[in-house]
This record gives sequence, C-alpha cells and structure tokens, in this order.
Amino acid sequence: MNQPLPSRWPAYLCAFAAAFDNFAMTPLVRAIAVDMKVDLAEATAVASSYYLAYGLMQVPWGLASERLGRVTVMRLALAAGTLGAVASVLSSTLQGLLIARFVAGAGMAAVVPAVIAWLGDALPLGERMKAATEMNAFYALGAAAGVLGAGLLADDFGWATGFAVSGALIVLALGGTALLFAPPKPAQPGSLMEALKYGDVRWLAAIAAVEGSVLFGLFAFLAPTMLQTGATARTTGLVIAGYGVSVVVWSRVARWLGARIVPMKAMAFGGVLMVLAWSAVALSPAAPGIFTASILMGATIVFLHAQLQVWATQAAPTSRGPGIAMFSGSLFIGASLGTAFARPLFAEGMVRWLFAGGAGLAALVTATVLWRRRVTEARVSAAPSRDARGGPR
Repeated sequence: MNQPLPSRWPAYLCAFAAAFDNFAMTPLVRAIAVDMKVDLAEATAVASSYYLAYGLMQVPWGLASERLGRVTVMRLALAAGTLGAVASVLSSTLQGLLIARFVAGAGMAAVVPAVIAWLGDALPLGERMKAATEMNAFYALGAAAGVLGAGLLADDFGWATGFAVSGALIVLALGGTALLFAPPKPAQPGSLMEALKYGDVRWLAAIAAVEGSVLFGLFAFLAPTMLQTGATARTTGLVIAGYGVSVVVWSRVARWLGARIVPMKAMAFGGVLMVLAWSAVALSPAAPGIFTASILMGATIVFLHAQLQVWATQAAPTSRGPGIAMFSGSLFIGASLGTAFARPLFAEGMVRWLFAGGAGLAALVTATVLWRRRVTEARVSAAPSRDARGGPR
C-alpha cells in the first residue's frame, strides 16, 4: 500500500515568504535613495548586499541541513531572516541598511535550498518536477506580491513598511513549519568534498553563477530602469508584478504538458525566452519592454530554472544538501556580482547596452546548459547501473 505524500503547503509558504523578502527590495530603491540622499545606482547596493550574503551562506547552511535536518535549518533561517527584517525597518543610514540586508540575506539564504532538498528527501522522483513547479509558482507569487506590495507601500507609507510586511510574512512561515513533516536526517551526512566528486555538481555550480548574474542580477535593474522614466513605485510594481502572474500561468501550461515536454526541450524553450526578455528591454527600456521581459522571465523560471533545480537534487545523491547548496550559492553570488558589474553601466545611462549584454550572456548560458544536459543524458544511457548506485560521476 502506498504511503500518503506529506503536505507541501508549509514548505511553499516558506518559499513565498523568501521571495517576498527578496523582491520587495526592487521597488524600494528610489524611496531609499531619496530618504537617504544617495543616487539611484548607489541604492541598488541594498540588493547586492543581500545577494552576496545569500550566496556566501549557501554552503554552510547546506552542510548544516545534512546534520540538523532540512526543517530545523528552515526554522533557524527564518528566525535569522526575522532579525534582518527588524534591523532593516530600524535602519536610518544606507550603511546600516546594507548591514541589515546582509543579515537578512544570510538567514533567508537557507530557506529555498532547504525546501528543494526537503522535496528531494520527502517525495519520490516522479513527484519532484511537479513539486518544483508548484514551489516556483509560490515563489513567483511571493515575488509579485513583494514587488507590487512594496511599491504600493513605498508610495504611501515609506520604504521601511515594505520590510515590516516582509518580516511579518517570515514569522508566519516560521509558524507554519510546525506542520511540516521532518524526513529522517541522512544516516551518513554528506560533505562538500563528496558533492564535488560529481561532475554535474561542478558544472551546475558554474552554470548557476552565470545564470544568476543574468537572471536575478539584471532583474534587480528592471525597477530602477522603470523608475528612471518617471514612473511611480506603484506603477513600477504593477508592471513587474506581471512576472509572478506569468510564472503561475506557465506553471499550469507545464503541468498540462507533463511528460510530453522533455527536459532538453523545456530548457531550450526557457533559455530562448530569457534571451528575448533582455532583448526586449534593450530595445525598449520603458514600460512596454519591461512588461514584456517580466512575462517572458516567468516562462524562463518554469521551463529553465525549475529544470535546473530538479537536476541539482539529482546531481549528488549521496550528498544532496551540499550539492544543492553549491548550486544555490553560485546562483546568488553570481547575482551579486551581476548587480555590482551592472551598476556602473546603469549609472552612466548605458541601459540598452546593459540589457543587450544580458541577452548575449543568456544565449551563452542556454547553449552551455543544453550541451551539459546532453552529456549527462548520454552518460546515464550508457551506464544506468552505475548511476543507479549513486556513485560519483
């Protein structure tokens, strides 16, 4: 008799709260810049600080999840995220806010990777793609709520209110973990060195670094680009919130397609749309181009990024936590570097060139992903018994 699958909703709530906290920063940058008397490009350092901490803490949290368990790490991370949110609300200088967002990023860094690892531990392989798609839909809704909600709040109540709402959601998610099934901890905890023995872990980490710089690093500049045209934070939030709606719609499409769309074709489709997304902004760095990019990026998350997440859960079967941590850490270190490198171009008004370069990098990422996936599938087909034992490859 089949065991009933554990409830996934508390885990999805954690992903929603993590996304809200991440994306709420985007429409707040102008209010922060005005309040703290810095320029718009300088205020984007708030996102860089968050992403840097998010990336640096992935491996430590991944190792901790192997020893303490995924659910315990989710709880510790959400508690740290709460402290970061409170510190953000109380910050009165840009330097203080950078430190507060660093603390928040360091805590929230563990949430989504722990949820992904939890899905890998608690669900059979056949359920993981569906669960990853659902999780990304909740993450996208959290992102849309963060962008739109923070935009509305920034116009009417100031930037600190956005971080206050984020903190409240994090506390709600922390309470929800009481209902989350805790799978047994690995009998033999994995290690970073064990994970690095797997070729796919190393390649996925490299791919994620570039993907992060293009996917999340450039996404952080959509709101400043829109705000630069004179749009309000409220309007900017409405335009970029199309991203969250898009992920939900494309998630439904992906579920309807099911097994009819194989990973290679899904990743190719998502990658092409990422190229088109940044090309749209390069051609029209205003509301039409930014709205188009938001819609196309939703499909990229569903068809490319979700596939990479599932691949990461399989890449190091004997050391899943550190393997996923390598992927997520590289993703957000890449995002932090992406925003850092993009900031001077944005400050100089080279917005079209910035997003054109992003389109080129997106094409490179897509080509590399498809090449490596083909290599992996060929290896698995040639030696299925070896992969089934979970040995390094």
